[in-house]
Amino acid sequence: MRGPAAGCGALLPPQHGIAQKLGVMGCGARNMRVSLCLLLPSCCVAMRLNPIGWSAQNHARLQALLDQPVSSAHGRAPVAAFDADGTLWSGDAYGAFSSVLVRKGLVDGDASAAIEREYGRSEEQERERWLLESFALFKGLRLEQLHAAAEEAWGGPGLGATLRPEMADLVSCLRAAGWRVLIVTASPAEAVLRGAQALGVPEGDVLAVRLEADASGVVTGRPSPVMPLTWREGKAAALDA
Repeated sequence: MRGPAAGCGALLPPQHGIAQKLGVMGCGARNMRVSLCLLLPSCCVAMRLNPIGWSAQNHARLQALLDQPVSSAHGRAPVAAFDADGTLWSGDAYGAFSSVLVRKGLVDGDASAAIEREYGRSEEQERERWLLESFALFKGLRLEQLHAAAEEAWGGPGLGATLRPEMADLVSCLRAAGWRVLIVTASPAEAVLRGAQALGVPEGDVLAVRLEADASGVVTGRPSPVMPLTWREGKAAALDA
């Protein structure tokens, strides 16, 4: 299950500097769409982006961005925020993660399929309800069970094989040039942290749904109230937090 197709493209970042949105279209032969939201204050370490996987036009646009001087104005690095599914990797992190839990008998497969079906055919304004219903499936599970399911989902020929090498290269170039790279997604954090780790993005820079758990580590089936729900306008709110 994924958030809105607009993903990061819908983000309007806060008062950290000049807000700039760069829509990257037609990457290589796959016609991949990437939305890159950049918060640009202004330092300069030139990084060379590998052209493989990018159309000539998009590579030139991204290289021009990397060549721009940037600086950590007011003690903050410039920020690049990416969506996850369909952008940094081609797989569906939530889908693979929940499938492991269903296979292990930890989540009701019929209920999971019904929620996925309703989510897919519902109107945009109704989808938050089904998103929350999907989190309720995890009620009563322990956090370590979710972590184990994520390890299995990302291992072997799983989600790890869907990481896009051109995006990994872009993330690496941005980080090496002094940018702070954020991943913003409506998936549970447990489902995406392994992918973030593979890209070199620390856990604190993953703005995902944090599932609430009690003191003994048992999931309540609700998102944590500590941070905004990273869904639709909540993605911008999470960046602003």
